[in-house]
Amino acid sequence: MAKIVQLDQSLSNLIAAGEVVVNMASVVKELVENSIDAEASTIKIDLLETGLNEIKVTDDGFGMSEEDIKLSVLRHATSKIKTSHDLYHISTLGFRGEAIPSIASVSHMEIISSEGETGYRILIRNGTIIEEGETAPAKGTSIAVRYLFYNTPARLKHLKATNTELSFIVEYVNKMALSHPEISFTLTNNNQRLFFSSGSNEHLKVLSNIYSLDIIKNMVYFENKNQYFSISGYLAKPMFTRSSRNHITVIANNRMIKNNQIINAVNEGYKTYIPIGKYPIVFLKIDLDPLLIDVNVHPQKLEVKFTEERLLLSLIKTTINQTLLTLNLIPEIKETMNEPTHTQDTLDLSTKEEVNHIIKEEPRTYHEPHIHHDHHHHTESPKQSKKVPSMEYIGQYLGTYLLAQNKDGLYIIDQHAAAERIRYEQYYKQFGDVNINTTELLVPITLDLSNSEVLALKDKFDQFVPLGISLQDNGHNGVDITTVPSYFPRDFERVYTEEIVKYILEDKDVTVAVIRDSLAKNLSCKHSIKANHFINRDEIDTLLYDLEHCQNPYTCPHGRPVIIVFTQTEIEKLFKRIM
Repeated sequence: MAKIVQLDQSLSNLIAAGEVVVNMASVVKELVENSIDAEASTIKIDLLETGLNEIKVTDDGFGMSEEDIKLSVLRHATSKIKTSHDLYHISTLGFRGEAIPSIASVSHMEIISSEGETGYRILIRNGTIIEEGETAPAKGTSIAVRYLFYNTPARLKHLKATNTELSFIVEYVNKMALSHPEISFTLTNNNQRLFFSSGSNEHLKVLSNIYSLDIIKNMVYFENKNQYFSISGYLAKPMFTRSSRNHITVIANNRMIKNNQIINAVNEGYKTYIPIGKYPIVFLKIDLDPLLIDVNVHPQKLEVKFTEERLLLSLIKTTINQTLLTLNLIPEIKETMNEPTHTQDTLDLSTKEEVNHIIKEEPRTYHEPHIHHDHHHHTESPKQSKKVPSMEYIGQYLGTYLLAQNKDGLYIIDQHAAAERIRYEQYYKQFGDVNINTTELLVPITLDLSNSEVLALKDKFDQFVPLGISLQDNGHNGVDITTVPSYFPRDFERVYTEEIVKYILEDKDVTVAVIRDSLAKNLSCKHSIKANHFINRDEIDTLLYDLEHCQNPYTCPHGRPVIIVFTQTEIEKLFKRIM
């Protein structure tokens, strides 16, 4: 008797369900994507008990005939692709033909659909049609998934808390509305509306249904392109951050995607603008030839691969960084000190009018027409108005904060953060200078390394050359420093070089850019004016002058604010002079 047997359809569907149907959000995803591919203009998602009792997705798309409804529950049955050629020209969201039968194998499913003349209904249990018949001819499709995972109790045990699972669904619907702003989305749970978008085809209006008005007011439009990719979107100013990367929404050819390299490129664009461990709020739209993207690498069609990805990452990083360089990022301290939340606000009439006004304004745009190379060098700031306003120094508070004023308000400058920013940019520039001046040491300095570190370092001597450092094997199981950059302070040659050695030994694939950035941050922090240290007027004038000439005078290298302002209006509100 043969040991290998062919699995029956029911068991195959259960196995496929393990890949496709992870939780309630994955069911919502598959059904909504089918509605979008059906060219729906309105999609309604209704949940009962976060979807455990029922997930119902209703659309006004082109619907299905009786024959198509019955075929839709068969495995690997799809209208999206017919030949292998179609796999490389995918323009639809669902194309594997596994979703409906997989979901039906772990739930009670009802499908009602009509092309406009007659309607048809089927009821499915364990992947088998147990009831069918004609119904009302309302054009579109309604799919109800009830009692999800009723026959796979182990799957139920792995679900997270109810509100957590609901947050996954809300997050997904948010992002689908952003990827298709022309479609009206409604999401309810137990008849309570959680999300609504009007289908106005305006991304910023969709964003206003997700984030608070304060964030919407501080969002900036950007766009750019190179020979392969065109990108556009909105970024929030760095004072609005989140503790997870979930608020970086990436859309490629109107498909919501996940790609860690792109997320990292967005974060790199914000480098030194936000604190470590925080993430920006960004909506990024990528348009490209379908031949340059592979969407068939993941069962849930979320993770994708790009051809010429390096050029895409460079374009994203540079565009975001250059956009931030054009902005005034001095935080204004408001009477209400609480940070805005990212939960959806219930907008009153006046707020909606304000959102509409913001949307109608001419968006601030950054555009750089030719980006065909890898941007590992520090980009130059575009021509722009003065970033730090002229102000009159009036005093120092606690030996830490400098106070200044002008007609707009009261400015408070963190002297340590300001000094860090100034030194960081100086060090970063010096480390990147291709014509770096070097000094040959009269007496080589031996690094304090273990025997294993010496062996690991010997293969990496060439990585130190672009930084102006020469190392050599001293023949006694050790490594000597023979040349250092001229700007290394005397008696600090060993300390600075050991910092660089640490980064190169810790990361096998570390780049010169990473070394420059990390070393510049460390050195700027260690050798800057400290808090609780009173400085004289000459030092203050020098500090303010140098700060004015920084590319980014708003944050220290670690993303903390350098300067904040209390406007005259806000001060008068605090003293109740105006209401």
